[in-house]
Amino acid sequence: AGESVHWKQWYQRRVRGAGVGAVPSKPQKKIIKKAKSTAPRKDVGMDHVIICTKKNRKLDQHLVRRLPHPYKNRSTFEREMRQPIGPQWNSVKAFRNMIKPSETVLDGHIIEPISVPKGFDKVPSKRSRGKKLQI
Repeated sequence: AGESVHWKQWYQRRVRGAGVGAVPSKPQKKIIKKAKSTAPRKDVGMDHVIICTKKNRKLDQHLVRRLPHPYKNRSTFEREMRQPIGPQWNSVKAFRNMIKPSETVLDGHIIEPISVPKGFDKVPSKRSRGKKLQI
């Protein structure tokens, strides 16, 4: 009986922080804060689908900012980008036409340099970078 009193005192001092014969305190109610209500997720109701809305910075550097040169409008550019190029999706003839260079030169022929139009013969200085050259 003497040992059980000893262990009881040790338990109350160490764990509960109370002395001998102290009455245990009532457990305090936990305060639960409710989260702010947010808009419902876009993938609610779709099984096996997770829509990630985080911005991918690595992908951002590969996005097209301006329309590339040969394209006149956005729809034609997007249509070309959606079309796969590989021979798995196209016939051999269509694949060759897709990857064929626009200009070909036979071996041994001299390629003339590009002539510079008037107004573009001067290299713009660092100060006039944002200004347009007059033609």
